[in-house]
Order: sequence, then C-alpha cells, then structure tokens
Amino acid sequence: MKINIPIFQILKKIFPSGLYTRSLIIIIAPIVILQAILTFVFLERHWQLVTKKLSSSVVSEIGMMMDMQKNNDLSEISSNAKKFYDINLRLLTNHRVGNDFRLPGNLVEKTLSQELQKNLDNKYSIEDIPEEKKVIINIEVENGILEFVIPRRNVYATNSHIFLVWMVISSILILSIAILFLRQQIRPIEKLAKAAESFGIGRKIKNFKPTGATEVRKAADAYIKMQERIEKFLEQRTLMLAGVSHDLRTPLTRIKLQLEMYSNQKGNNELLKDVNEMQYMLETYLDFSQTASSEEDTEVDLKELIDNIISTSKEKSKIISLKPTNLKNIKYICKKIALQRCIINLVNNAKAFGDEILISLDENNKEITITIEDNGPGIAKKDYEKALRPFQRLDSSRNQNIAGSGLGLSISQEIMNSIGGNIKLSKSKLGGLKVIMTLPLKSNI
Repeated sequence: MKINIPIFQILKKIFPSGLYTRSLIIIIAPIVILQAILTFVFLERHWQLVTKKLSSSVVSEIGMMMDMQKNNDLSEISSNAKKFYDINLRLLTNHRVGNDFRLPGNLVEKTLSQELQKNLDNKYSIEDIPEEKKVIINIEVENGILEFVIPRRNVYATNSHIFLVWMVISSILILSIAILFLRQQIRPIEKLAKAAESFGIGRKIKNFKPTGATEVRKAADAYIKMQERIEKFLEQRTLMLAGVSHDLRTPLTRIKLQLEMYSNQKGNNELLKDVNEMQYMLETYLDFSQTASSEEDTEVDLKELIDNIISTSKEKSKIISLKPTNLKNIKYICKKIALQRCIINLVNNAKAFGDEILISLDENNKEITITIEDNGPGIAKKDYEKALRPFQRLDSSRNQNIAGSGLGLSISQEIMNSIGGNIKLSKSKLGGLKVIMTLPLKSNI
C-alpha cells in the first residue's frame, strides 16, 4: 500500500536522484548525525563540568584573597596573586558596583556568577572579554572595589577544540576512503547504464566488459546476452523482409511488363495500378525492416538537410516551405541517412494528404525540434497513438483511395527511436496533422 505523506513527497523532490549521490548521503548522514550527538551530549557536558570546576577554584582563590586583605598588606597579596595564580589584583577606592544588574552573556559569566552567589555575599560584576582572553571581576568591599583581572584559561576549558579537530580530521579521512571505494563500485553501474542507453539509440559501445561487484557483473552479462538476442532478431527481421521483398519484386516486374505489353486491353490500367501499389507496399516493408541501421554517426547541418529535402520534394501543386527562413545553422550528431529518410517519409506523408506543408526548426538548451504540418484532413486526437503503430490505416479520417501500408508514421517513429529522438502528433494550425520530432541534446555526444 502506497503511503502519501506530504513530508515524504517534499523530501523526494529535494533528495538527489543519482545512485552515487544517494550512496554518499547514506554514508555521510550517519557520520554527521553521530558527530552532532557527540558534540552536543559529550562536549557540551564536558565544557560545562570543567568550566564549573575551574570557576569554583577561581572563586575560592578570590575568597581567600578577600579574607587576607583584611589583615595584610594589599600590595603583598597582589604580588602573590600575580606570582602564583597569574591574577592582577587592585583596589579601586571610593568606587561602588552599579545597581544595573546585567544578565550573564555566556557560559563563563553564567558559571562564575553562580559560584560567586554561592560563596560570597558581596555585590559583584563580571565582564568576559574573549578578544583579550581575560575576565574582569569587580567585588564590592568596605573601602571600594576589588578588581580581579583573571586569564580566561583559568575559568574556561580552552583545549576541547583539539578533540573536535581530531574528530573532523578522522571523519574526513574515513569519508575520503569511502568516497574512493564507492566511486569504484558505482563506475561499473554507470558504464552499464551508458551502454544500455547508447544501444537504445543505435550506438553500440565497443569493448564493453562486465566489471565491478558480482551482482553488477551478472547484470552486465545479462545485458550483453540481451543485446546479442536483439541484434540477432533485428538481423533476422531485416533478412526475412528483404528476402520476401526481393522474391516478390521479380514476379511483380514480370507482371508489370506483361501488362504494359497489353496496354490496350480493357482493365489493364487498373491492374497496373494495383501492381504499382503492391510494389510500393513492398518497398515500405523493406524500409520498415531497415530502420535499425548500422550507419555511423556524423555531424549533420539540419537546416541544410531540410533545405535539400524541400528542393527535391517540390511539386507544382504542392507548397513546401521552411519557417523561419533566417535560421542559423544547427549542428547535430546522428545517423544522417536515417534522419533524412525519416523527414522525407513525413514530408511525403504530408504531401499525400495536403497541398501546403510547413516545416519548422527550433533549438533550445535541452532539445532540437523539427515540426512538419499540413493542411490535410488530419487525424482525430484519440487516434494519435494508434497512428504510430505499424500496419494501421486510419481510413475514417484519411483518404482510403491513397496507396499505403499503414507504415508511414511508424517507420519515422522507428527511425527517431534508433537515433534517440521521439515523435508526437498534434493538431496543425493549417488544419491538418502536425508531426513534432524532438532530438535531445544530451545524447548528441
């Protein structure tokens, strides 16, 4: 049962999709959480405990000096305080601690304040100066204020950062080793995915070998066997249809010659028309079988290619145009002959049902789009998916008197799949069918 919790949906959108990034997070997250817990629970308590002990010791020293100054010379006490405790002591006569009580601003002031309240009844003030690494404590006595300037290290645990440094260094070392090994484990999966993607668009990676963990090797072996079976199937399909087409062409040619010899016979034209239609259907079958071509990828100037197709496809009763006409040259790496066959097939399909054909070429950051529109009868929206299937003739919406085998759009779809593109159908602004071909830039390697 699928659980729809909003927070999970948000995390799913934020969470990276790559296996390598997810694996890194799985490794890093526990380490970060563990360090956070150690820092909060152990170090925080450690700092508080050590600081409390140090503050208690300093307050005891202050209390001792205050008792001694009642019966001894202050200069001697001040000298001994500097010598043995590194505390600067002086008496500010005729001074009083202000009544504006200030709340402790940090752990040092808070801990000292608690200890002074516990052990002394005198009014006091505390000022922690981290920049100067000292703490000033003023305590009110009968003849003024005793000012104690104490080094900050006497009341605060300053060496705990060493533990943090070692913890961070060890974590970085562990993560570096984990990332190195993880990279080696992820690379075979990435190579397998790249090989599968390349084979899907007709680009077979040479010298692909299974590497990595046992499970990845098994998946790579299964992929290689699957690739061999698909290639064998495509080869058998091509050979079968090529053989059938070749075997049928000879008798069809003989029939056509015999009909032309008896051109004056009644009904000869109808028979000749049927023979031509059969020959055309055989050629389309052969085209359909040859869409998975072994043609090598080359750089293609798409604008130049379309201009050449338009110039060779023009007819007196047909208007074929490319808009906009001031297009820049768009380069794309693919199977040139296959793409040319695809566009020619779609243009011929548009010419069969319309008088005006409009071709558009556009490029953005993600893909290149080629659209071919006509002013024919078009196709109902519910039949778009059906029209791209092999051997489908939509006689209810297209002219059934036109010869065809129902392979026109499916041949183009097969070719686009073989070069990594896609075809979509929609309603044309000319009133007929609009065929949208998309070529993704990410596979244009």
